[in-house]
Amino acid sequence: MTVSPDRSKPSRDEIQFSDRLARSVFDALSAHIAILDHNGVILATNRAWHNHSVLGGMPPEYDYRGSNYLSTCDLTRGADSDEACMVASGIRAVIDKELDEFLHDYPCHRPDGQHWFYMRVIRIPDTDPVVVVVSHEDITALKLTEEALRESQEDLKEQKQSLEEANVALKVLLKQREEDKTELEKRFLTNVKGRVL
Repeated sequence: MTVSPDRSKPSRDEIQFSDRLARSVFDALSAHIAILDHNGVILATNRAWHNHSVLGGMPPEYDYRGSNYLSTCDLTRGADSDEACMVASGIRAVIDKELDEFLHDYPCHRPDGQHWFYMRVIRIPDTDPVVVVVSHEDITALKLTEEALRESQEDLKEQKQSLEEANVALKVLLKQREEDKTELEKRFLTNVKGRVL
């Protein structure tokens, strides 16, 4: 009698393939992603996170795993401290299940130009203790388009205001011309009457 293998459990090869596939998908995403535990410690980051860090000046060999994202936010000083504090509070609210998700967009300019990002923090369902995903998506193109549109609208407002001012000036000139014409007609009539008499 032969015993058939239990197909309810994946084989070691299937598990390894599944792990490689999950990692490949994780690294293929354009968003900069970090997975945090319930204390804010980074468990994993994807390739986009690593590449962005290197562009920001971090050494290529730096590994974020084990770093505490929340502590980094808490220790931020200077111009970005208020925003970092707000981000840490948002992440904690998601970890503590006070929020389902935390959303925030922010500037992150570098020497190569202006950049903006959209941050999203969500819990991974059914994890105990809680695990959260922090993603940062580059929205620079959207922000630059918004800025160009805003500037275009301001230009249109200025043009409209200039046209309105020109229209007012033209009305004043036309009124003055009518008054001058009336005055000229009166003088002409007065001169004609004077000559006739």
